[in-house]
Amino acid sequence: MRFYKHFFWGVLVSVALLGCGNKKSGSEAGDSTGDSALVAISNRQFEAMQMEFGELQEAQFHESVKVNGHVISSVRGQAQVTSRIPGTIRIISRELGDFVSAGSVLCTVESNDFIVLQQDFATVSNQFNEAKKAYERLQTLYRDSIAARKDFIAAESAYNSLLAQYNGMKHRLSLLNVDPAQIEKGDFYRILEVRSPIDGYITQVNSMIGEYVTPEKMLMTIVNANQFYLQLDVYEKDIAQLAVGQNIRFYNSSNPSEKFSAKLTRTGKSIDPEKKTIVCTAQIESINSGFVNNMYVEAEVSVKEYTAKGIPGDALEALADGTYRIYLLEKKSGDNIYLKSVSVTTGLTCNNMVEIKTPLPTQQVLVKGVYNLPATE
Repeated sequence: MRFYKHFFWGVLVSVALLGCGNKKSGSEAGDSTGDSALVAISNRQFEAMQMEFGELQEAQFHESVKVNGHVISSVRGQAQVTSRIPGTIRIISRELGDFVSAGSVLCTVESNDFIVLQQDFATVSNQFNEAKKAYERLQTLYRDSIAARKDFIAAESAYNSLLAQYNGMKHRLSLLNVDPAQIEKGDFYRILEVRSPIDGYITQVNSMIGEYVTPEKMLMTIVNANQFYLQLDVYEKDIAQLAVGQNIRFYNSSNPSEKFSAKLTRTGKSIDPEKKTIVCTAQIESINSGFVNNMYVEAEVSVKEYTAKGIPGDALEALADGTYRIYLLEKKSGDNIYLKSVSVTTGLTCNNMVEIKTPLPTQQVLVKGVYNLPATE
């Protein structure tokens, strides 16, 4: 019966020790000062059952607030790709989910308007160069009092007008990733290359080969994975415990064992009337390629951190009345080891370390094999 009793309570204490920041039930009972009957065990039994002694250790504990939220892409890390000139899509060189670098060609567009723009630029370029020569010639003649003032002003006006046209068209071609100098040599581009404005992953494709598109048509969406942040929904009752700079651990429910770090950067100032929550944001410290925009996460915000004495959870024996006790090494005599059971008050649990609030003597503690001990009252 003792074995089954201990096996049952072993399972119970293992379950009770899961999580971080949870207090043990019934932990306020017990006193370490009362004498208890000693438990004797032979050295052979100690070794056969692979028991171990240890000591109370300094450990980190924290209280936390549990919240839910989403991984959100910053507006600075998103880009909608369009064709700046209407035309027909001829090639789509990237697929949904691909990573692209800024400047990478995403697709090509065949456009008559593109050809016409280059022809117009070549014409304006020639006109500008001629107007520039005329202006510079008349400027010299006017300075030498040879040319009439009205001829110089007319040449200057024509030059300034064509300069504005030339610079405007040159800038427009630059936005199309076109080299104006190449066009001025008479080497026209046959197709328009649509390029990615940022580094990131293609999260949406809204185009197909042969489709006629306009500048208003969104072709692709790109999201930079390094520009994600956390958006958390915090209940009104918990908001007072939160402060900028607090540490956060979060995970996706599909893989709860893989946890990521973040730091609280902003607490909201208004309550959602339907959800009764306040939106807070956090900076993600460990970016992962598996993050996707609007991914649901569960998180714990550490609201109180401190160092205290603790022992491994396996060193605690759970009793039927909801209290806990540990076993201290009292003495060794001959072939026997004598242990003293001591009731303890526990605090928080973190990473299988349990906070011990009860003052204890500087004795070694049985940290492994507690549930293999013989029965005691």
